[in-house]
Amino acid sequence: MTEERCHYVCCESGRITDLKCCSGCRNAWYCSKACQKDDWHYHIFDCKAGQPISTVYHLARAIRRDVIPVDPQTRRDYGFDKAEKILGGESGSKLCGLYQGLLNILEVPLKKVRTWQREGRLLDGIKAAFETLPPDNRGSYFPWLLQHPYILDGTPVDAEFVHRREEQEYVNMVEEGWVFTGGSPDDTPDMIKSKIAAMTPTRRDCYHLYSITFHHSHPSPNFKIWLTFGFVAAMSLGEEQEFGRNYEKLVRSCSFDEFCKAYESSTIPELFDRHRISFCNTRLFRDVMSGTPHVNKSVWDLKHYVDELICTDMGKGPTPIPSVGCDYGYFNCKVPAECKLLDDLYKYLFTELQVDPLALHEACLKGELLKFAKNSGMKLSPHTAKYTRLLKNPYPLPDFDSGLRIVPITASRGT
Repeated sequence: MTEERCHYVCCESGRITDLKCCSGCRNAWYCSKACQKDDWHYHIFDCKAGQPISTVYHLARAIRRDVIPVDPQTRRDYGFDKAEKILGGESGSKLCGLYQGLLNILEVPLKKVRTWQREGRLLDGIKAAFETLPPDNRGSYFPWLLQHPYILDGTPVDAEFVHRREEQEYVNMVEEGWVFTGGSPDDTPDMIKSKIAAMTPTRRDCYHLYSITFHHSHPSPNFKIWLTFGFVAAMSLGEEQEFGRNYEKLVRSCSFDEFCKAYESSTIPELFDRHRISFCNTRLFRDVMSGTPHVNKSVWDLKHYVDELICTDMGKGPTPIPSVGCDYGYFNCKVPAECKLLDDLYKYLFTELQVDPLALHEACLKGELLKFAKNSGMKLSPHTAKYTRLLKNPYPLPDFDSGLRIVPITASRGT
């Protein structure tokens, strides 16, 4: 036996003897069938690592963590993608609240929810479940769903409508951001566009961040400023949202020129300190921001790549930049399937095992990526031999300890 207590983190029995082993992976131990059942929506990702897992489990895991799902297929299956495209980002939080009521309060079994979704009856099933409650006990998210039932009716999104909406939102964001950063309210959209194009690259980065945060949002991993403003240091959706809130506080507290100077001199953390705005994940954030937008450790390029990979539809994913290819094994890949093996490994390390990126960086510089993956709890079989070859890199190198990589602004993704 490898565990001294029940694997289910919410177990209250305190039993440390007579634990039963999971028959699937033989690595998790439980004090009762009830604990094993309650833990399954988490444990399935370890027990069936590398195998297809139903999107209902991705949904349940996100809901239990109080975050919006990021898995692309899960977002399509359960309405998040459609809702956010039609109604905006706030609708994702409302859907999350709806599913919390469905799974945590009404305790509808996951298998039943999965059946509803597969049979095209998700909307009807949710209605029937909530209608078992008195009207005053149904909360605010169910009435919201009744106002927008089309987000779960299975019909495709009206692409033309979404395009028009996104275009208008972008125009509003650009114009309001322009005024907020000191531009003239009399400038036309063409004038604003021309003046933004004439900015230095770093000042343009700052303008885009101001525009986004002014609209109570933050960059997505598809943009290079996800890395250069430190969002890549977020290890959870909660931290990502905290970073966004803190930047919104900051841009409303300091002048645009002050912000640009701090960004250009890699002193954004000190600017937060001066305005008494604190982060929960200071160590990682400060490490990223200690060199950006000019230099950063290649592990942050890897994390950026993985973050973008997670939120991108299958078949349209990013490509690792050369520093990631060299340092983290992608240059060793001979076929796309081997690239996917590395993608799966790094996604699992960051999202499931939540490894420390700086510890991974140190392992990289020592040439010990394989050892790091094993020691972190990553299951490498049945691909151990391939991973052994793929995870080789040129390190350790003599007199090499910084691990810094130049980030060429003009060659980076997006804005």
